[in-house]
Amino acid sequence: MNRIFGTSFVLALLATNPTAAETTSDDDPEQSFDAPGADTPLVDSVLDVDMANGALNPFQRLAKSWPEDLVIAPIPAYSPQLGWNLTLGGAYFVDIGEKGANVSPSLVGGFAMAAENGSSAYGVGTYLHLLNDKLRVKAGAAHIDIRYRFYGIGNEIDFLNIDILKKGPAYFLSGSWNVWKKLYVGLGYRRGSVDTRLRFVESPPPFFDPVLSLDLGAISIPIEIDSRDHEQFPRNGWKVLGQTVLYRESVGSDVEGDTYKLSINRYFPMRETDVLAARLVVRSAGEDVPFFLLSTFGGTTDLRGYPSGRYRDRQMYAMQTEYRWQFSDRWVFTGFAGVGEVAEHFSKMGRNFLPAGGIGARFVLSEKHKVGLSFDVATGKDGTEVYFGVGEAF
Repeated sequence: MNRIFGTSFVLALLATNPTAAETTSDDDPEQSFDAPGADTPLVDSVLDVDMANGALNPFQRLAKSWPEDLVIAPIPAYSPQLGWNLTLGGAYFVDIGEKGANVSPSLVGGFAMAAENGSSAYGVGTYLHLLNDKLRVKAGAAHIDIRYRFYGIGNEIDFLNIDILKKGPAYFLSGSWNVWKKLYVGLGYRRGSVDTRLRFVESPPPFFDPVLSLDLGAISIPIEIDSRDHEQFPRNGWKVLGQTVLYRESVGSDVEGDTYKLSINRYFPMRETDVLAARLVVRSAGEDVPFFLLSTFGGTTDLRGYPSGRYRDRQMYAMQTEYRWQFSDRWVFTGFAGVGEVAEHFSKMGRNFLPAGGIGARFVLSEKHKVGLSFDVATGKDGTEVYFGVGEAF
């Protein structure tokens, strides 16, 4: 769960709209007097109770009065590390581009998470499309108090199952400018304090400092190509993001080191409404970074089927494909598979493949913004993971 801030923050920003479907009057007035029968869905029965006299029942009034740009989602989940946990995320979408311009809405949001094992996190953030999307600004702040497991470093590690407590504040600010067509180049700053401690361990591994308290400061340099036709549910286009993060004492960091990440997403329209999506991510960490900044995969985005942090080392890659079948206006079903590795050097890749695959479902709750509640079940080399979330994995 070393990605809990990033993951939960994304959940907050992409939180699903609980707005009910729009209520329309019946063309056949006699239908309004029909009592709900055995073949009528329960939700439809509740919503249609007061249609005979034209009145709205409480569910209909809530649906009609709820702002369609305000999205809120409670997200339950379970993981072997955290146990049962609940994240409450919310966001407000704002159209700030010129009228008629094809610009994705900006948003502001926040989240709060609490877990069965005592972990917690909360934060706020924003993602702004300014000047008709010539300038993109991201900003956020959070505090984490996470209890998770450290399994070791490498592909062929034994299960150390060391309990670790990591807590502290984190915040960031970045801006990217559209320099040419779909190309954005940016600059950002990250800052945070991390207090990491071993829990319930009398003899820690020789490579591990049992008490590690650090201030982290870094300059980030993102370079992005974004030709997607939709930000939340793309059916066509590319998203290529290369990001360099430089931790330096001159910007407030106790450690000096670099991390590099390249992710490539490609979306292919299939039939009239389906999508074939593919993703490749490669990450490299310098020799001097602490263990929690090493490269890792798993969790909700890269190679579902493994707990986040189960495998970590200096270098990693993960690639996956996913088919998204639009079964109806409200339901999307998915099937996905992928493979990844971690290693100290890229030259040692190709020896310990970690495959994963699974299926999932999406219930679209906000047709305007095309975001939905997601449920995935994925199996990897070490077992099966279950994921609840908001929006697509990538």
